Amino acid sequence: MTLAPGIYRDLSDADYHADPCDHPSLSSTLARTLLNQSPLHAWTAHPKLNPDFEPVIKKTFDIGTAAHSSILGRGGDYRAVPENLLGSNGAASTKAAKEWIAEARAAGITPLKAAEVDQIGEMTDIAMKRLADHGVTLDPEHSETVVIAEINGVPCRAMVDNAPPDPDQPLYDFKTCENAAPDACLRAVMKYGYDVQARHYLDCWKAVTGEDRVFRFIFQEKSAPYEVCVVELLSDTLMMASKKTARAREIWGNCIRTNYWPGYPDGVVSLDLPEFFHGKWLERESADADHKQRYGRDVLDAVGRWQAPAAMAGE
Repeated sequence: MTLAPGIYRDLSDADYHADPCDHPSLSSTLARTLLNQSPLHAWTAHPKLNPDFEPVIKKTFDIGTAAHSSILGRGGDYRAVPENLLGSNGAASTKAAKEWIAEARAAGITPLKAAEVDQIGEMTDIAMKRLADHGVTLDPEHSETVVIAEINGVPCRAMVDNAPPDPDQPLYDFKTCENAAPDACLRAVMKYGYDVQARHYLDCWKAVTGEDRVFRFIFQEKSAPYEVCVVELLSDTLMMASKKTARAREIWGNCIRTNYWPGYPDGVVSLDLPEFFHGKWLERESADADHKQRYGRDVLDAVGRWQAPAAMAGE
């Protein structure tokens, strides 16, 4: 399958991840891999470049995958492992259960326990209510919209979780997490490079449609109360992210043209830890010196006496 630049609403998840472009294309995940690791890591993770490529399947992804399908109304199916196949302790450890799970995954079905299926139902109900409070409706007809674009001669692709047809509406990406508090969402954006994801999606969308859209993340917790936080990155963050996506495309284009995919630098790498790291130790030194000047003894002496057996026994 090879697709020309455009918007596609009926492409399967498997076909998208297999890369439906004429030439190996750059996704947001690969862009982050290029920037945070190396071209060699990106080559290894690309199904058209690496002849030994195998998709990564982890049990930890299952709740997120199933919630994604349920809330967006499109995507792979999920089902509970039949209880009669489970072990006496309720674990999917029997031969029959393992065979059922393997067959389900081969068919593109996410295997869950019955309690996890109920959990997905609760998450969906709460997400829909909270999104309605924000005036957000996720139309399944516009979920998992695939964008194939060419930007500065570099083939790019993105799968937008939900792309309302109204150009005044944002593009949405849904993510499950442990903590959806705003500060935790901020840390997740920095840790996982979601700023690059947002900019890559917006770049692809504009290259095909000419539209300047807003981009929002929907974070939902995977444990009760399954709270939801909708996040929009501000313009300064997206401007900086545009520098990163441009650099990722430049690296990708060069590697494709030269077929040279370097890993980490050769030789010994010299590292100097940042000032804030050294600052923590300097703060501790200052506090210890202040304690000694004020009380006439080292802080370690006070800690040692407090931890002594006699002190701990209350003697």
